[in-house]
Amino acid sequence: MKRVEAHGAAMPANRPALSAARMAVQLGGFAIGAALLTWCIVKAIGSADLERLRRADPALVATMLGVSVLSMACAGTAFWIALRPARRIPWGVHQAVNAMATLVNYAPVRLGVPSRFVYHMGVDGLGAWLVAGWVATVGACTLSALAGMTCGALVGVGAIELLGLGAAASIAAGLICAAATTEACVRMVGLVRHVPFVARKLAGAEAMLSSRASLRMVAATRFVDFSMYAARAWCAGRILELPLDTQQILLVALAGYIMNYNPLGRFGFREATMAFVASRLSGETGLDVGAASAQLAQVESAGEALASIPLGTLGGSWCGLRILRARRARRAG
Repeated sequence: MKRVEAHGAAMPANRPALSAARMAVQLGGFAIGAALLTWCIVKAIGSADLERLRRADPALVATMLGVSVLSMACAGTAFWIALRPARRIPWGVHQAVNAMATLVNYAPVRLGVPSRFVYHMGVDGLGAWLVAGWVATVGACTLSALAGMTCGALVGVGAIELLGLGAAASIAAGLICAAATTEACVRMVGLVRHVPFVARKLAGAEAMLSSRASLRMVAATRFVDFSMYAARAWCAGRILELPLDTQQILLVALAGYIMNYNPLGRFGFREATMAFVASRLSGETGLDVGAASAQLAQVESAGEALASIPLGTLGGSWCGLRILRARRARRAG
């Protein structure tokens, strides 16, 4: 008998679960990340001049917090845009769920994606395949944006640093690459979406993957998200008065942004990577990193955490209450 999934129906039994192997890998990754973060903190406070932090410009600190909030809003908006061809869920709900997912990704086992499944299947009545296709849609657009930004950064490194030409070259090349990757994704899905087996499994996700306008807007939102990320890194560099130009800040920010999607976890890996890249761009050699570069990574990460932790707590509390209410309603029915 074919299951009919609707709002208020029983939660589907095929909800994805974390396997023991995946949990073991992520716990191991968390331990490595914690060690990397500890190393980065030791480097940051070892011989660094902390006076710059004590007299940080309040405007720069406020800007860091502001762009962190905007970055979270961009991520939630990307999920909202991606789902619209298949289902309409209010923008504010996406923001709350995204804030919750951001917060729980700090856990030893990354729970951001599983938390989306739990909420949207339990409260909105979405099927597991639809949620999986939705997450995959956003992931594909994110990868296309990352590919574009990486190619753009590599092009920008060789560009002449005149009136920001390096940064401009990075952005232009990134946009071209992302547009090409998005178009390739649309064409590929167009070839297979009418296959009966694929159509049954996609469960509506083909509408998301075949919408050129939606995919392009999601990729563009990811670019805006990265620009907020880069702005936060720029503020951290200005607070610490580091000799890094705009192109170098973009490279440092891109390295950290990519490490956010590290399967072993974001904790520690991002900070250590940003510190290492900043040290290399500052002219340091070897495998070690300087105190100033380690501080840059710590300040940038703190700027994000100061926004994501309180907002994630609020969003997570709201989502948790809605999940509990939905479960009570199902039991009562």
